[in-house]
Order: sequence, then C-alpha cells, then structure tokens
Amino acid sequence: MITNLISFLYNIKVEIIRRHNDDYIFYYNKHFYIFMKCYEKEEKIRYIYNYINNNNLYHTIVKNRHNKYVSNYNGENYILMMIKFNINRRLLLEDINNSTNNYISYIKKINFNWGSLWKQKIDQVEFFVKAGSVDFDILTLSIINYYLMLGEIAIIFYDYIDIEDYLPLSLCHNRIKKEADLYDYFSITNLLLDHKTRDMGEYIKNYVYSNKNIDISDFLIINQLSFNEKYMLVSRIIFPSYFFDVFDDFIINNKNFNNFYKNFIDIETYNDNLKTIINFIIK
Repeated sequence: MITNLISFLYNIKVEIIRRHNDDYIFYYNKHFYIFMKCYEKEEKIRYIYNYINNNNLYHTIVKNRHNKYVSNYNGENYILMMIKFNINRRLLLEDINNSTNNYISYIKKINFNWGSLWKQKIDQVEFFVKAGSVDFDILTLSIINYYLMLGEIAIIFYDYIDIEDYLPLSLCHNRIKKEADLYDYFSITNLLLDHKTRDMGEYIKNYVYSNKNIDISDFLIINQLSFNEKYMLVSRIIFPSYFFDVFDDFIINNKNFNNFYKNFIDIETYNDNLKTIINFIIK
C-alpha cells in the first residue's frame, strides 16, 4: 500500500490518497503533497534544489526519515514534495515564460552546446544507418532522412544567431509532455539549467506534433521575446527531439524498425504546423 510506504519513509499518516497519472496526491496538514518515483540520484536533486527560490512555485522537497531527498525502497527511488498552490490546471506557455524569466546563471554562446549536441545526435543516427546492421525499408529511410534534414536546418538557424555576450540560464526541463499540468511542471525531478527557449520550444513542439492544425492564439506570448530569443526558439522548435527519442528507443530496446513509421503523424500536417509557427515567430 502506498499509504503504508509514505508512513514508513516519512512518518506521515495518510488517510485519503488519489492517483495523478503515475504519481500520488494527498492532503496533509493544510497542504497538498505529491509522492512519485524518482529517476534522478540524490546528488543531482540536491544540486538542482540549490537553485530553487523559496518564493517561486516549485514544489518543496520533504526529506525522509534519514534526512535524504530521495528515498529508496525495494530497489525503487521515490520523492515526496509539498505543493505550493492549491489549484491545478493545464500548463500554459505564459507559465513557462514567467517561470524561466528568473535567471540563475549566464554562459557565453561559444560555450553553449545546443549546436554540438544536435550535430552529435545527427551523426549517431547517420552512422547507425550507414553501418548496415539494419535493413531499413524505403518508408523508414524517408522518415529518417526527413527528420535528419530538419536537424541540420535547426543547426543553421542556431548558428545564425549573432550573440557575442552571455546567454542567461534558467531552470528548464528535459522534456515537457503535451498534457502537462502545473503539478508536472513545478516538480523537482525533471530539471536542468538551460536557456528559457528550451522549455518554450519543447512545449510548442507538442502542438506541432499533432494530427490537427495548431492555433496561433495559444502562443501570443512569443511576441514579447527579443530578436535573438525568437531565433533560438525557432531553432529549438525545428530540431525534432521527438524523432531522436523514438530512434534511440528502437536501438536501445532492439525494436523492429518495420513498425517505426507508426510513431509519426502525417508529415504533411506536421510540416504545415511547423511552417505556421515559424512564420508567426519571425514575421
């Protein structure tokens, strides 16, 4: 029982608990709490938590009976966080913009690694395809080539940005799922330091990767960005991180690439959405 586990790890007696996606929410001592599995190590959580301002909306970590942020039970890691707001709702782009306006550090663009990381991902896929260990059909190769082309275009946009001084870094996320809500976004378990357009781009890409046309009215906050921020956002949106996630999953788990195409929407719709959002940003 989850309630027994929480009582054992944190000495908190929970009477009513509800499921929230893969996590658990309960009310205790006038606050809501979220209990979830944690895939980060104690050191990473402790490092990131140093950047959490007590005045922002990120959840407060509850230390366990051993004074640790991350709890281990039967080989699984868990974390308990106190939520700072009472009403949950769908995450909006405005929430991301407001949150990431809180700058934590700065880095020179020459030391900023988007371009090199993207090139590395492209090179890895090209190497695997050319190695010939998998016999790709024409449809799969077409999908791979299309998204590799987008990756190259993203690097071109990124390299075009003329920034000689420092870039501000904020608390951002590895990935943002389309159905994300405030509980998800202000969790401590998915954070890293990056430029604010990382989160904005990943959020928008969830709508670009859709079977229906996007609604520009959901993204009007983009008009507040600077010229360079807009071009960083465009490069982030163009880079097809979803494709590389799927490709890595197929390789790591030795999946049959005959089913690879099933993970991608109609490319025509995707391409239309991509053009629509890019034209809106750089108009």
